[in-house]
Amino acid sequence: MTKYTDVHGTPFTDEDIERWAGEAESEQGYTGKHLGPSVPGRPVSVGAEARPFTLRLDANRRAKLDKIAKEQNTTASNLMRGLIDSL
Repeated sequence: MTKYTDVHGTPFTDEDIERWAGEAESEQGYTGKHLGPSVPGRPVSVGAEARPFTLRLDANRRAKLDKIAKEQNTTASNLMRGLIDSL
């Protein structure tokens, strides 16, 4: 039996995957309570008044940003928001 870990560190096994597949393929379908109705479009993660900000980075800086974001299991955008908030 293989053990896996999700992005939040929660462990799960092949048995869990089989159970989830069975739920999804049943007539009832998946009934997880954490899921709500689907909403079209990109989710607003930082508020309705958020506006895009473009920053040009050379290849080395972008690679470093992406590497650190991956190590912290986040996106480059979230990493930059956190850095700005820490100022």
